[in-house]
Amino acid sequence: MRTITRAAVLALWAAPAFAQGRVIDEGSFLITRNGAAAGREAFRIVRMSGAGGDILRATAQIADGDRRITPTLSTDSTGTPVSYEVAVRDQTGPVLHLQARSVPGRMSVIEQTPHGESAKEYVVPKRLLLLDDDVFHQYYFAALGGPGAVQAIHPQGHGQAQVTVERGAADRVEVAGQQLAAVRYTVSASAGDRAEVWVDSAGRLLRVAIPARGVVVQREELPR
Repeated sequence: MRTITRAAVLALWAAPAFAQGRVIDEGSFLITRNGAAAGREAFRIVRMSGAGGDILRATAQIADGDRRITPTLSTDSTGTPVSYEVAVRDQTGPVLHLQARSVPGRMSVIEQTPHGESAKEYVVPKRLLLLDDDVFHQYYFAALGGPGAVQAIHPQGHGQAQVTVERGAADRVEVAGQQLAAVRYTVSASAGDRAEVWVDSAGRLLRVAIPARGVVVQREELPR
């Protein structure tokens, strides 16, 4: 598998992909699977003022092996998704283009692949998380919403499940050679899958671990 440097993934960023607004978290993660480097994720989350209240917009450029993933998620101030778009490419060309829109009680998804187009609709409660496969900065919104039971949609995996977000004890995470104070959250699905999520006192994402998949996602630079 080709090694992806941090400079390479940052070079994938196109300026129009990032909306203007107040940045509330920004950085890059090293993605490892079973201890081996697998890729990098450069992300930005901004808060923007809208007619109906504040909107959070999360964008990223992800280099994961031979795949390039470009997600854009807009949520309300609680982290509940309003709209989502993701494009996936590999060395052969476009693999997937997915768009999702939410209205009260529903999320509609249109998916385009080289094999054609399909549509799906989810029935959703008021509180909802969108946690797409191999898009790790979206766990920011799990911590943002706080502890409790919540429905989560995995749009690329065509899955919907109830997850429980639990706030754990204070912890510490090493970032760029420094030990940072953190709070550890556990995001557990009814099927038994779980993710461990570490954030700092400002809610900025420091680390994600998904033990069943051998995945560890580690922030490379100090939050700013």
